Amino acid sequence: MPVNFLNLKPQIQKLAETSVSHRSEILQKLAACQALLFQYSDRLKELQETVEIKAGENKGLRCAVPLNEALTAHIFAALPSAACTILAADGSQINPDPHGSALFGLVNVGVFRMQPGSGLAPETKSFSNLIYDEELHPSGGLASEDLIALMRDVGEREILVELATNEAPPLITLTDGPLELYHEPRQEKAFEHYFKQYLSALDDLALNRVITAGYVDRPRADLVVKLLELMAAEEELKERPFAGVTDLQLYETILNPGERSAVFKLQSSSADAFANKKALHFFYINVGSTGQPALARVEVPLWVVEDPQAMTLLQSVLVEQSHQAGSRPYPYSLIRAHEIAVVKMDDHNQISEMIEQELLNRGLPPSFNSNKQAHKQHQARGRMNR
Repeated sequence: MPVNFLNLKPQIQKLAETSVSHRSEILQKLAACQALLFQYSDRLKELQETVEIKAGENKGLRCAVPLNEALTAHIFAALPSAACTILAADGSQINPDPHGSALFGLVNVGVFRMQPGSGLAPETKSFSNLIYDEELHPSGGLASEDLIALMRDVGEREILVELATNEAPPLITLTDGPLELYHEPRQEKAFEHYFKQYLSALDDLALNRVITAGYVDRPRADLVVKLLELMAAEEELKERPFAGVTDLQLYETILNPGERSAVFKLQSSSADAFANKKALHFFYINVGSTGQPALARVEVPLWVVEDPQAMTLLQSVLVEQSHQAGSRPYPYSLIRAHEIAVVKMDDHNQISEMIEQELLNRGLPPSFNSNKQAHKQHQARGRMNR
């Protein structure tokens, strides 16, 4: 039966009505939050000490920690960027389908290499890894989508490490999404195994002084907002006085096109895993144009933050790369990496057929979709004649 649009219409009207009311409330909270941003802009030591105290009381505290730049800082990009090599990696996956004719998973990683301004043609590579047997059944159960996603993230990072060894500095590696992977530590042995590989890959990138960054488009994080909530007056303080306000809203009016915010350290329950040079930091950047801001959060490890030239180069490259995407700013190299990595349904079907054929060639009985899947795929059903 199709969607009942008659049922949905009054619900959609209610949604719009609620959204208007919610927006008014958020704007009031935003104004109060912005006032605190400017009030504490240069009081960095006080903010750092407050976070340290609060983190001791609440191990799960998740917020921004200022370093040595004012909260309202807006640093312009040095354009054009210096010569460098960019390696952008993106991954896609096929999750195991117990109803399919062949049970497998797949991680496909696409890499786009370019040297802006060199006149050299970009290069593309793809790396495909089939997941089966023990990898597909960690601890006896079928690998979850989260675990396959972690395998994808590990694959992206390990491939970048391998390719980086053949590149001369300065080298920038970009991936889509945060470097943190997930907010809460996972206890399962399978997750621990792959997470250790991920951290090892970051260590290798650090040894080679690779400028590594994770790019988060249109972020909805409220890390700076949560920092400011810690400083709210006691009489105003409730559980989340600025709930619903995002960092993007805070910085939209502060960052001009091409500018970045101050760099913050990430206070998180996962911080212990990202120790020493891997300690996670972030900043916001406006890669948009006048009248059309486009903010992203960029996550970087400590070894990048400690190198002023690396930070300058990364910022300018991100601005230039995003301008190449036209009216919808986003790093061009990541767009191309995604195009290389994406696995389409035709690819999925072809892999299944290849597996089925190979099994038949080795004398194994043919396999079929489950009855449920067969019915779902049977789309063109004629009416019954009466």
